[in-house]
Amino acid sequence: MKDIRVVVADDSDITRNLIINFLSKEEDIELVSAVKDGEEAIIAIKESHPDMVILDLVMPKVDGIGVMEAIAQSDDYGGDKPDYIVISAAGSEGIVGEAIRMGASYFIMKPFNGDALVKRIKQIAARQAGAHLNAARASYEDDFPTTYALVVKLLRKLGVSIRMTGYKYIRDAIIFAINDPDSLASITKSIYPEIAGSNQTSSGNVERNIRYVIDVTWSGRNDPKYSDTFDEVFGGDDTRPTNSKFINSCCEWVNSFAQE
Repeated sequence: MKDIRVVVADDSDITRNLIINFLSKEEDIELVSAVKDGEEAIIAIKESHPDMVILDLVMPKVDGIGVMEAIAQSDDYGGDKPDYIVISAAGSEGIVGEAIRMGASYFIMKPFNGDALVKRIKQIAARQAGAHLNAARASYEDDFPTTYALVVKLLRKLGVSIRMTGYKYIRDAIIFAINDPDSLASITKSIYPEIAGSNQTSSGNVERNIRYVIDVTWSGRNDPKYSDTFDEVFGGDDTRPTNSKFINSCCEWVNSFAQE
């Protein structure tokens, strides 16, 4: 399973194909969509929830700034917003400044070196992953180090990417359920609201993002890298579990491992 999911938006066929070519060589980067105008970019970002968007500032229909504004103001966008690397042949201070104010993580002038772009993608992804880990680390107390480490280990063994939409929600849901086993009996009234409150989102978004993580992860259960762990945790059952059943099975694995 890929770690960094990327959408590319650029109206230049040459630039778009150049970026596609460079990204295709990276084992830990997945190109989920490549589009040629701003309207297509907005649709692609909303549908695929990428970790990163390589965004041309000057495009037909909606420019790059407009794309960032549309995603930032979207009420129905569940989970974390993507990081942006903006690219443009026009490098005026005003354009760059506006892109940074809208949340761009990095600006690259055309023409650019593909290897340098890939390097920036990985640097930004690593920085964001570290920020998520530090935030989670601050939210638990005495039993946090052991519990957290075991949950992260299990999710890694199941192939759940730290950059996947909803990763932190399912991670925190498992930890919450381990600390309060009765909470799984009323997951919609306890776990989802608790996680939603700490992440300034809605219970519905938490539920949807956890379901998305499970859907994507479950589709990879036959991958030889993860199949043994799936059998160990879910007993070889091929039926896609509900959110609560998936979380409960993970809790049982962590608890049994901790007692060894």
